[in-house]
Amino acid sequence: MAEEEWYQSLREQWKPTHVRLLLIGESAPDDGGDPNNRRFFYAEPLSQADNLFRSVVAAFYDSGKLTKGDLKEPWLTRLRNDGVYLIDLASQPVNAISPATRRAALMASVDDCVQRVQELSPNGIVICHTPTFELLAGPLKAALLPLLHDEAIPFPLGNTRSDFVKKVRQAVPELPR
Repeated sequence: MAEEEWYQSLREQWKPTHVRLLLIGESAPDDGGDPNNRRFFYAEPLSQADNLFRSVVAAFYDSGKLTKGDLKEPWLTRLRNDGVYLIDLASQPVNAISPATRRAALMASVDDCVQRVQELSPNGIVICHTPTFELLAGPLKAALLPLLHDEAIPFPLGNTRSDFVKKVRQAVPELPR
C-alpha cells in the first residue's frame, strides 16, 4: 500500500539530491482519523510530540532546546543540505493498532522498505526504533546495505532521548554538529 499523498509530498520536499544518511523510523504517526491532528517529522510547526525530530537535530547540530511552535524549516533545510533523509518501514501509520496487527504490518513492509533503501542508495543508514531495527537490520545487511550500527537505537522518548543522541553520534561521527 502506498503512503498517503500528504506524507509523500512533505517527504519529497525535503529529500536531498543525494542521500548521505538515511534514517528509518517505524511509520508516520496516526492522526486518529482527523487530518487536523496530523503530525509528522517533515510537517510544520514543531509539536509537543516531535520527539524524533528534536532528537535528530540535537544529535547532529547541538540545537539547544526546541519547543512547541518552533519552525522546523531551518533545521529541515540543514538536514536536506547535509544529505539526511527519513523514511519509514511502514507506509501507513501503525502506532494506533493492536500489537499483533502492528507487527504483521511491519513484517509485511520489510521487502518494500529494503527496495526503497536500495533505490535511495544512501552512504549510511540508521534505524531509529528498536522493533524496526529487529525486523530490518538482517534484511538490510543481507542486501549489503550500509547499516551503521549493530545494536538497536531506542526511539527517543523522555528517558531514552540522551541514549538516542549518544548512539546516533556514535554511529555517524562524521556528520556536522
